[in-house]
Amino acid sequence: MATKFGLVSHYGGGPGVTDSSAGNVKAAVEGSLKRLGTDHIDLYYQHRVDPNTPMEETIGALAELVAEGKVRHIGLSEAGPETIRRAHTVHPLAALQTEYFLWTRDVEAERAP
Repeated sequence: MATKFGLVSHYGGGPGVTDSSAGNVKAAVEGSLKRLGTDHIDLYYQHRVDPNTPMEETIGALAELVAEGKVRHIGLSEAGPETIRRAHTVHPLAALQTEYFLWTRDVEAERAP
C-alpha cells in the first residue's frame, strides 16, 4: 500500500500548503494509518518538496517511522537530483515519482543517463 503526505489541504479551506516538518510527518502518518485501517504503510511518499523544511528533517522523521515499523519504505515525488542525493544520505529511498511525458522531457537531461 502506498500513499503520500505533505500537501495539507485542511488549513482554512483554502488551497493546499506544503508542510513536511517532522511534526506534520508524524501526525500525517497517524492519520493515514487510521484512514487506511492498517498498522503500516508499505511506501510513504513526500507529496512535494517543502521549501520551508530541510530535507534532512523530513527524511529523519520518516526514518524514525521506518524504525518504529509504521512505514516500510520512503519515496519522493517531483524532487530534483540534488534533493534526492541529500535525502538518500539520511535514509535509503525506495521510489521516485517524476513527471515525464511527451511534452515534459527535461528529466532526461537531469536524471536519465
